[in-house]
Amino acid sequence: MYFYKAKDSLIYLSNSYHYNTNTCRHDNGKYICMFIKQIIIPLAVLLFFTSCASMKPADFADADTKLQPIEFFVGHTSSTGVIENKAGKPTARIVTETYGTRKDSIISIEQDLFPEGGKKNHRSWKLKVIDEHHLDATANDIDGTAHGLLYGNTFSWNFRLKLSKRKFIKYVRMSQFMYVMPDGKTMIIRSVLRKFSFVVAQITEQFVKE
Repeated sequence: MYFYKAKDSLIYLSNSYHYNTNTCRHDNGKYICMFIKQIIIPLAVLLFFTSCASMKPADFADADTKLQPIEFFVGHTSSTGVIENKAGKPTARIVTETYGTRKDSIISIEQDLFPEGGKKNHRSWKLKVIDEHHLDATANDIDGTAHGLLYGNTFSWNFRLKLSKRKFIKYVRMSQFMYVMPDGKTMIIRSVLRKFSFVVAQITEQFVKE
């Protein structure tokens, strides 16, 4: 839904740009045209993308496909993904295998992570459904409790991730955004790791539920 709106707006903006530049070629207002092309148009583009980036989880509440954490994470899921550096350049692949069980409102998840060129890691999660839109989680490599927001087909949260004790940096802040696809069995997860508010790594993964 949002993609097509954005696309239409970009087409309109592009057409407006061509109209203004063509007009500038025939007008005597040379400096006014330079101001339009060099200041106004780039500012409009910046404002457009800023407005898109400010979307909140609640904006996805009306999505046709609903993400059901219990249904998705209980059982076996697997994923493949790409680890990227701070500039978005792929640096390694990553594969995971995840198994989840449920008891009342608690979901227990055991996850094995296999980063390319690195050591196998294991993560144990405990997810608790608080209400329709909120989930809390703890894990062996999370400092404290992660608080998640669930709306429509989207789930997001951020938490303090523990790193190896042998590394100089002990913690990073991880933000994750999860989007379930229309088939209900495929999920795209985008993770961003930051230290002192600076991006240090990014991960894009596709999870598939069996």
